Amino acid sequence: MSTRHRLAALAAAIGIGAVLATGTATAASAHDTLDGTDPAQGSTVTSLSAVSLTFSADPLGTDGATVIQLIGPDKKYYETACPDLNGPVVSSPVALGAAGTYEVLWRVVSSDGHPISGSYTFDYAPGGPATPAAAGSAKPVCGPAASEPSESPAAEASADAGLWIGLGIGAVVLIGVGVGAWALARGRRS
Repeated sequence: MSTRHRLAALAAAIGIGAVLATGTATAASAHDTLDGTDPAQGSTVTSLSAVSLTFSADPLGTDGATVIQLIGPDKKYYETACPDLNGPVVSSPVALGAAGTYEVLWRVVSSDGHPISGSYTFDYAPGGPATPAAAGSAKPVCGPAASEPSESPAAEASADAGLWIGLGIGAVVLIGVGVGAWALARGRRS
């Protein structure tokens, strides 16, 4: 086998290893995304009975992991029940209090098994006849309060473990393919 053929075989082996390593890392980090919200970020509503979030895939219905909390301008909670999952849509009934800016805090388990979370705000400006304001609650209906830590440090550290495992496997595959190609080329020479 000529040097040119050995180098081509080595390059092909390294390329295959790189593709395998990259494919593993990409699969490990492919979380769902939040595609839409109702009400929309930054919007102003005159009435509201539910907050709905639409994701790029169906979140997993893991017990207690799906949370939508609505925090009013008075720092009270205005969701009235735990969220419902319906395909890619997660929604929670709400009863708004005083006019002002409300913050939606959410957490779901992505279809890949990893927790994802976020928040956004909207404004409430009641219109028409006097709309009765809900009293709100000092504690959320589901999940820990926003001021409480939602996950232990060990749980946060393990959230990206899949990515690191994928990268590690990819690196081992890449090194193994490279060493195998080198040994094959070296063995044919002697």
